[in-house]
Amino acid sequence: MMAEQVKNVIVSIVLALVAYLQPIGGEILSLFLIFFLNFLFGYISAMVNGEDFSLKKALTCISQAAVFFVLATAVFAFGRLKGQETGALQCVSFITYVVLYFYGTNILRNLLKTFKEGTTPWMCVSFLYYVLRLKFVEHIPWLRDYLNKTDAGNEDDIK
Repeated sequence: MMAEQVKNVIVSIVLALVAYLQPIGGEILSLFLIFFLNFLFGYISAMVNGEDFSLKKALTCISQAAVFFVLATAVFAFGRLKGQETGALQCVSFITYVVLYFYGTNILRNLLKTFKEGTTPWMCVSFLYYVLRLKFVEHIPWLRDYLNKTDAGNEDDIK
């Protein structure tokens, strides 16, 4: 009887939270997918290159994802509390695009390690990595300046 009441309370809280976060549902789903793909392709890359599964790396990936989920939901909640829901949605969207960019480049780097250099899949991924690193940057405000200022933009050639 008590377990049923606890279950009902938990379900009610989860449903209320989902309803509250509905305006950023697409952003949350995008974050989930990019983190899932990052985990998956990182794991595949490690397997192909003879590495064993690392619980520490897996937990790091999960904790990093949690940080961005909390950040996105907090920005939305604070903006909504301040009566600035439109601005909050724009901020959450910006955060999502930045995460997609950096984790997307990491996914492509892992894929480059997975495929044999010079093969058709490697060349396709290499081209996508090139486009993402050098052309997509132009469409995210301030990203080019940031990459030029930090070591993040000074990576070696693809290999």
